[in-house]
Amino acid sequence: MEEIIKVNKLSKSFKSYQSLQGKKIFLASLRRRPYTKKALNEMSFKVKKGEIVMLLGENGSGKSTLIKTLVGILHPDSGEAEVMGMTPWKNRIKLAWKYGMISGAHNQMFWNLPAIDTFEYVKGLYEIPEKEYQKRLRYFVKLLNLEEVCKRQVRTLSLGERMKCNFVSAVLHLPEIVFMDEATIGMDLSSVINLRKALLDMQKNYNTTFFITTHIVDEIKALAEHVIIIDRGTVVFDGTKSALQKFFGKKKQLEIHFGKKIDKERYKKHGKVVEAGENYLKLEINAERLKERGIITLLNSEDVLDYNVSEPDLVYVLSRFYGRKKV
Repeated sequence: MEEIIKVNKLSKSFKSYQSLQGKKIFLASLRRRPYTKKALNEMSFKVKKGEIVMLLGENGSGKSTLIKTLVGILHPDSGEAEVMGMTPWKNRIKLAWKYGMISGAHNQMFWNLPAIDTFEYVKGLYEIPEKEYQKRLRYFVKLLNLEEVCKRQVRTLSLGERMKCNFVSAVLHLPEIVFMDEATIGMDLSSVINLRKALLDMQKNYNTTFFITTHIVDEIKALAEHVIIIDRGTVVFDGTKSALQKFFGKKKQLEIHFGKKIDKERYKKHGKVVEAGENYLKLEINAERLKERGIITLLNSEDVLDYNVSEPDLVYVLSRFYGRKKV
């Protein structure tokens, strides 16, 4: 499959300042010490055309810096990157015709005009033929349930309605790749579900690539095919969602429902207690231990009403992942 993004040893640093503090320093808040922050640190990865990629990482890990570099806004200090066969910071204008960009922090609509006016502006900007524009507009308006919404002034719309209109304005020209930076923050559930359906529909019908930064685990579960996790500007995981869940080895989660109140301390010998209630227990356990006599005896006990063995939940995996990287 064709690779639409190629990143090789990409690095970017910023010069910043730290205020000096202390009683012995006169006007400490006005005196600053310069330091260099490495936002991207020899980052390398590849993205195939048509993939939905989730870029994960804690705040300050370099996610937004990476996207700004991939669309040509920032120039790296060193390394290489190609997006649709072009070097972003050398071909920024040419590249801009072929990608879409949506950021949760920025509104792309004309505030005092109806959303449909912004769509008309996009039509003229990208020179979309009238017949084709009407076809695409009907497709997206129906897909996102915007028939009446797009006729109202943008300032009167809810956050979810604005973000869906932002999405339409960013994809009307049918870009090959769409960058979404925290695009669903604060959106209501109905709008989020509609937007997810639109992403999957575009991927299916137009083979569109989506490169998404998010902190929302439900989005990862619903959309992710390819997961990239970065920490302090470095790629620390690059693979599938299922591979991420297996990152810590052959771990399983054993959930047990008891018919009486339990003392969780009794069960620590069987595995790590992840969660416990009066008559409920969740253990993290090595898969091979499920065959041990002690576990089999426990699960066949008359005190056990029901049990379930599953892969570790993604929320738990990510919390363990970030915790491990801090050690």
